[in-house]
Amino acid sequence: MSRYDFIRFGGYVQWADDSTDTLRKMQVCLPVKDPVSADTLIELISTDEDNPEEVGVSYSVRAAELLPWLDLSSNGYWQAMMAAETNGAGMNVLSAMLKESQLCLMESIYLMLQNDAYRLFSVLCHNFPEVEDMFQTITWENREYLARKLTIFRGTHDEEDVLVSLISLENRLIDDKTGAPISDEAEEVDGEIYYYLTDEEMLLPDEQVIPVVESA
Repeated sequence: MSRYDFIRFGGYVQWADDSTDTLRKMQVCLPVKDPVSADTLIELISTDEDNPEEVGVSYSVRAAELLPWLDLSSNGYWQAMMAAETNGAGMNVLSAMLKESQLCLMESIYLMLQNDAYRLFSVLCHNFPEVEDMFQTITWENREYLARKLTIFRGTHDEEDVLVSLISLENRLIDDKTGAPISDEAEEVDGEIYYYLTDEEMLLPDEQVIPVVESA
């Protein structure tokens, strides 16, 4: 199972375009040869209908710069899984549903982030064991949030292993008016986290997200 299985010929992806600091919806316009690694060049064409001059313009980008693009049907299937879990479906049922969906590793993680459905984290780990090597969870007020460990400033005197988590957790720990933690317990959790990421940044490979954290 590859983190780049979402990159398919004719399919849509999101390109983390550093030149515009935006996520752009693009279409894969040439066949993709397996195995895909971070440095594999993927040929894309723009689908930006709001900028007619961009439609059909091609780009060659590294696979590491791409994120899944999820349509309404994928989100609908994920919502059905959430409803099944809420109504008591066990691991075997949920695991079978996820397998039947044919969602790949990164699509599943992205859907979990977008739907704030961290209670399905164990299902992802069951179907995609590599998830446990990529992420861990932080529990706050009986809810779980994704986190990951990074090594920043590697090879320098400032090298440090840090924990990063999501802005959605920061919003629950920190009072938006005072900028201070809402409680002593929240301060303790916040003190463990070096930086908070957007959902999209959380999905980027280390080489893409570490510069974001180092520049904080």
